[in-house]
Amino acid sequence: MTLTKVTKRSRTILGTGRKELQEIIETCDAISERKFNPFFLDVKLGVDTLRRYFPRWVTFQDHCLDVHTLNRLSEVVRLQNTQLKFQSSALYADPEFVARKIQHMSEKRLAEVFLQSWHPIAELEQLTNEVVLEAIEYWNNLLPIAERWKSREYLSGKQPASVDSSTLTGLGIHGVEFTERLTSMWQELHQLYVSSQRPVDYWNFVRTSSYQETVLRAYFVSFLVTYGYTKLHIDGNKMMLIPLDKPTEKPILGAVSLPISIPKGI
Repeated sequence: MTLTKVTKRSRTILGTGRKELQEIIETCDAISERKFNPFFLDVKLGVDTLRRYFPRWVTFQDHCLDVHTLNRLSEVVRLQNTQLKFQSSALYADPEFVARKIQHMSEKRLAEVFLQSWHPIAELEQLTNEVVLEAIEYWNNLLPIAERWKSREYLSGKQPASVDSSTLTGLGIHGVEFTERLTSMWQELHQLYVSSQRPVDYWNFVRTSSYQETVLRAYFVSFLVTYGYTKLHIDGNKMMLIPLDKPTEKPILGAVSLPISIPKGI
């Protein structure tokens, strides 16, 4: 082999060695910056790399690179030591280590470990003479189901039927009286809104001393909302009424039904 070939091969090895050491340094720096786990780097492999290339260094820069690499590896070792101390104080167990250990354990040993770590919660219930006597007395005093059903009263409701216009007018939900009452309530609501300059509380508006009258006012308010006389605004637990200056007098398209229960004695 000629001298030229030897020199060329030596330069190639030196270039490869410098590159490998530079990669080790970059990995160590990333570990110091908490980008990787300290055990991400195989320190022994890094030391073997230094040992392999150390006899070939000839320049001052190469030796400086070698020392710098060794310094960075020592820093990684320090971080590994710190992490091991923390994990041992916290009783930490590496999952991979535990998995490998379980795989190599015998069935007998696994059963022993399970029994040692098993802490079942036990509950004891006991029947006493008093409880048994109480149950017997209950069933002895209970009437047969046939007798119990006789005490129930059955009321048959009326079948649905049709009504004429006069009947609806008499109930106040049809005809001229209905329109007049609706207009009157809208005017009442509008005056309250104008005088207070703020939305009117729903319950304050419909509530009266009479339960029947309260239900009737709530009934008419539902028509005021449906036919565009007023808006119903819900603010938290409160319902507020806002009358419109120009009622549309037409059902609102896409309106949502909102059932409002009126308890007795409100």
